[in-house]
Amino acid sequence: MHKFKKNLATITAAVAVTLASGSALAEYPEKPINVIVPWGAGGDSDLTTRIWADAVEKELGVPVVVINKPGGVGIVGTSFVARAKKDGYTLINAGLSNMLVTPNFSQTPYSFDSFTPIIKMTAVPLAVVVKQDSPYQTFNEFIAGAKSETLTQGSWGASSSGTILANIIADQAGYKPKYVNAKSAAESMVSVVGGHIDSAVSFPPAFGPHVKAERARVLVMNQKMEAFPGVPTFADFGIKGSFEGWSGVFAPKGVPEEVVEKLTAATEKAMQDPKVIQAYQNIGAVLDFRHGPEWIADMKTTYSIMTEAAAKTKQ
Repeated sequence: MHKFKKNLATITAAVAVTLASGSALAEYPEKPINVIVPWGAGGDSDLTTRIWADAVEKELGVPVVVINKPGGVGIVGTSFVARAKKDGYTLINAGLSNMLVTPNFSQTPYSFDSFTPIIKMTAVPLAVVVKQDSPYQTFNEFIAGAKSETLTQGSWGASSSGTILANIIADQAGYKPKYVNAKSAAESMVSVVGGHIDSAVSFPPAFGPHVKAERARVLVMNQKMEAFPGVPTFADFGIKGSFEGWSGVFAPKGVPEEVVEKLTAATEKAMQDPKVIQAYQNIGAVLDFRHGPEWIADMKTTYSIMTEAAAKTKQ
């Protein structure tokens, strides 16, 4: 009988541990979540992530803290998260640049497969922007000027999405700019309005405030937007391709599926809030909530295209 009671106690304790473990997982999150933005403050990735963080923390019931960790064209912050504990409490702001472009055009200690994609929140159209009093009033004038002399163009790294996409645009338009790299699109815009560089490739969250304050002018962008009426698209000039960035949230590879489901559900609910929708519209970001296998398959296709493009540049 004594042995039976001892065994029963052992089994009961084991069941209690199992239930406690399951309960802890089901109660994710139980502490603050850190989201690393691998770029400087004020850029499109930073702003879109902060809107998301403020919205989902109301759904999750814990602080969602955005931490800027710039450096190495996004490699520093992205690598940090790739090595982080796989518990869902350290996430990364993911985008075209740090997830699909840079791993192909630079040596990185991570790849797309180092992460578990969770959600995509927004898309942002790339644009060519100049200072308000720039001598180049139209994109045709800019092209002509860039063909006759070397014009400087701000971006955020030689292997960043901005520079890669800008190269495709410039090749088709027939000019070759001199790139001046910064830590973020926002920092490039400071150089543009300060008159230190001739132009920049940028996204609405970074250039929007300067345009509204009449410090900068958009010459051309990937798609028409009500916030920037009258601005032509790249297609209007015969330039083929889609030139947009996007912002999402990934976790280190191997996080529990429950974490993915909880964050996805919280995001889906937050993205239906009119205040959140308006916040994204205010910074010029296009709401583009996606998640799941189809979205991941699309990203893998783009990753393969970037791999092929990188291989051609090395030939």
